[in-house]
Amino acid sequence: MGSKRKLSSKIIDKILEDNPNCKYIYDLFGGGGAISLEASQRDNIEAVFYNELDTGVSMLFDELINSGVSDWMFNSVSREEFFEYKDEDSIRGGLIKTCWSFGNSGKSYIYGKKIEEDKLLLHDIIVSGSIEVLDKLNKKHNNILSNEDIEFKDETFLKRRLRILKTARNNLNLQRYELQSLQSLERLQSLESLERLERLESLEGNIIVSNLSYEDVDIITPIDETVIYLDPPYKGTTKYSKTIDFDKLYKWIKDSEYKIYISEYNLDDFKVVKEFSHTSSLSATKTNKVVEKLYVNR
Repeated sequence: MGSKRKLSSKIIDKILEDNPNCKYIYDLFGGGGAISLEASQRDNIEAVFYNELDTGVSMLFDELINSGVSDWMFNSVSREEFFEYKDEDSIRGGLIKTCWSFGNSGKSYIYGKKIEEDKLLLHDIIVSGSIEVLDKLNKKHNNILSNEDIEFKDETFLKRRLRILKTARNNLNLQRYELQSLQSLERLQSLESLERLERLESLEGNIIVSNLSYEDVDIITPIDETVIYLDPPYKGTTKYSKTIDFDKLYKWIKDSEYKIYISEYNLDDFKVVKEFSHTSSLSATKTNKVVEKLYVNR
């Protein structure tokens, strides 16, 4: 939710530009790990400390960077399974909460009830190439695809999805109802999230994972070689599954001896060092332009 994936390289660039001696970065609201992953790829960074309070998300991240992606992670998840397992403190719980929730909020299911069946059928077809699932889809949508269309061989999920969309367009008379059904292929959000997981190869060595509240992380590296980065839930915006005491957080930042960077929309007590204008990842229309700011405590 509120992913820094699109901004991570710019944020790390600014942090390292201002702190050329930086060797250690603490990402204390790690979330999806965009900042930690970006920082870990920089030559002068010796260690990145990823911390996430949500146990399931933390366990998922740890699994991905140490063991990589497993086949079971690409199984479809029904609405019933989502609500049964999303709050489970496990790798499965973390995966379901992040990849199968609307807007990555961890609260509501990713698909509406009217389109859920088509979305899951398409997900299973693209992941497994199942003839049985294809038959179910064809009964609903007048033989939209053939058995040969789902012989994927070595194609990535992204290439499969795009090719299937093109084939479906060619096979259909593009009437209004049929165009609406094609939107299921164009925005298969579950696979979009899982495709990002697929890009995470095993990363060795310099990412240390913890599952604590930010103030409980033991920061012991040298002050002049260390930067702390915070991407907390933005005050006054969509609520996360975990709540936060902002007054306590801001006091902790002010009292810290370390240099701390904070991503937010508006903070009165800290200095702005960079602004980023982009389209919000929480916008369903993809047209909601926002300006995020990078602040520093000293």
